Amino acid sequence: MTSTLAGPAVAREPEGAPPVRAELTGLDLLAGGALLVVSLSAWAALVLAHVGHHTAPGVFALAAAALVVVVVLAARSGRGRFRVRADVPGLVVAVGCAAVAAALTFPGFSYGVVDKDPGVYVAHAASIARTGSYAFVDPLLGSAAPVQLAGPGARLPGVWIHGQKAADGSCGPHADGCTIVPQFYHLWPAWLATSYELGGHRALFWTVPVPAVLSVLLLVALLRRAGDALLGSRRGPAGLAAGAAGGLLLATNMLEVWQSRFPTTEVLAQSLYLGALLGVVVALQTGWRPAAGLAGLWVGIGWLNRADGVLLVVMAVGVGALLLAVRRWDARAWWGAAGLAAVLPHALRQAYDYAAYYSAANQVPTEKVLAATCVGLLLAGAAIGLADRAVARRRGGGLVALAQVRRVQVVLGALVTLGAAGLLTLGYLRPRLFGEDTFDYLGRTVRSFDEQIMARLTWFFTLPGFGLMLLGVAVVALRRWRASVWAVVLPTLALFPLYAYSARNSTRLLWWTRRYVPTVMPGILVLVALALAFGFVWRHRGRALLRVPSVLALGGLLAVFLSQSLPLRSHDEWKGSVQVAEQVSALSPGKTGLYLWEPNQGCCTGPTQLFATPVWLAEGEVSALLPVDPANRAVVIADYRKRFPGMPLFVVADKGQLPEGVDPAAVTPLTTIDYALPMWEESDFSRPDEEKTVKGQLSVWRVTGT
Repeated sequence: MTSTLAGPAVAREPEGAPPVRAELTGLDLLAGGALLVVSLSAWAALVLAHVGHHTAPGVFALAAAALVVVVVLAARSGRGRFRVRADVPGLVVAVGCAAVAAALTFPGFSYGVVDKDPGVYVAHAASIARTGSYAFVDPLLGSAAPVQLAGPGARLPGVWIHGQKAADGSCGPHADGCTIVPQFYHLWPAWLATSYELGGHRALFWTVPVPAVLSVLLLVALLRRAGDALLGSRRGPAGLAAGAAGGLLLATNMLEVWQSRFPTTEVLAQSLYLGALLGVVVALQTGWRPAAGLAGLWVGIGWLNRADGVLLVVMAVGVGALLLAVRRWDARAWWGAAGLAAVLPHALRQAYDYAAYYSAANQVPTEKVLAATCVGLLLAGAAIGLADRAVARRRGGGLVALAQVRRVQVVLGALVTLGAAGLLTLGYLRPRLFGEDTFDYLGRTVRSFDEQIMARLTWFFTLPGFGLMLLGVAVVALRRWRASVWAVVLPTLALFPLYAYSARNSTRLLWWTRRYVPTVMPGILVLVALALAFGFVWRHRGRALLRVPSVLALGGLLAVFLSQSLPLRSHDEWKGSVQVAEQVSALSPGKTGLYLWEPNQGCCTGPTQLFATPVWLAEGEVSALLPVDPANRAVVIADYRKRFPGMPLFVVADKGQLPEGVDPAAVTPLTTIDYALPMWEESDFSRPDEEKTVKGQLSVWRVTGT
């Protein structure tokens, strides 16, 4: 190799003429196959939940049928045949990294409360398992009962009213189709519902970290190919070094370990994103068309999982436009488009019907805007392609030929590197340049810390880590360009500035950092791993001058990451909370109970905030809020008792005190439950690093009089 970053490792043809018969590796099949099984089972679960017939046997049958269809289509494609190279070293590295991830993450947190989004997902999963549907009818709405809402259109936080609504946000007595649809998109809770049906909360919590292990396998497979393509040794140490570094860093990073045990959507989104990148790389390097189809499929399922998955859909369309512009649209592009098209109708239906309120709340573009954007991109790409064809006929060459000129690559690569360095520097200088930033959070003006995003991320990635990331950008941009490598790096270069401009969520750490987990975090670690792999294999006059520093840098990062993540291994967020909800539900044996919860307990650890939703959605009872005005409570309790004579009626309050306005003569005390639940420290100003205990008291009375 030469002694400069810009020099090519070996003389190679541009990545444009893949072999006639594709060569896949055992690692490709392990990582991609595992993700295919998980993604198809999740999609099958969502399909059945959306039609109201979710059952575990049905999910398995539908997923198996979909898997057969995918395999048959792949086998019958023009380039469906492939040979397999075992790649034992790659498998050993990947399985080792996955084992580290599993050791740090299994099982998931015992999350049985609804203080934040994860609790809604868990409760919704249990509801889907019990009812078979993503939505359900609330017996109180439409009955003309005086239902106290938690907010406009919300029965309880995260439990949204969907359908025709009255002016006050409630459902009137003649509002047909007025149902409850819990907040968020429904792929994740539908998939977890399958586990819940098989083994209850325990099985659900053991399922939560599965996508994290998948992400590590996929990242190693991705870096195995990208590292070898970038640094030259097809079966040499470059890909192994990159895969090992990236896999270990992802498995041990505190953000990954936390989010892997947290029952929310981020790590599943991460695995789908990495799978899509792997599919693109395999398609580019081998010409195997079904890999591009799987990439499109995983992009579409990613939108079913999260509202911001629409960004990757638009990026996929943008890639298609780029292929039209450079006149490289071929059968692989058609396969990718077909894979995305297979999921897109369902994704559109969820985004603009089943979860329309959530999409609107999260500023997902309207159907018209999305369609106009995608059509505009494709038309622009086609127009540029026609112009490029005309130029190529008159003068020869074209955009692709121009991009293959080494001098052009070096100039553009230098600009990319300088641009990345400038953006990183700007990120660190924002507090000095633009001052304190604020935003509206739940009706309050609070400091957003957007001006400190880079400083706050540095707590988890370290300043040397970001330095290595920038070196990774330089390695990719200044060496001879490879399409498969740029396919891995370009999304990070586009998405990191977008997400780093504004966090757009609560400022609480670790909660704040979840926004960066699906795409930005693996992108950072990909660049770090490529930089470390470059240092490991680069030689100057036959000497590996950077091998020892690279190993030491990797060791230093791992030491920092493990020092942050290992304390989480012994922590179980909200352990014991499931049992509290079960105790409350057990007070109504044999019948569905109606529990009236005391409102206005503050945020965010009072009994109502924590347990009202789980008692309803997970345990199958019905929860409602007492009126905010104490003067109305006795009348409302009497009204509920009159309208629902067959339902045992309970009042639930905090600290053993009967809520004001409830007649003591009309109720009988049943039980008081003291709870002490572990919760990781929440902080806006420093990295959370210790466990604390949330203590409370939940008291229940049964309504026995009028």
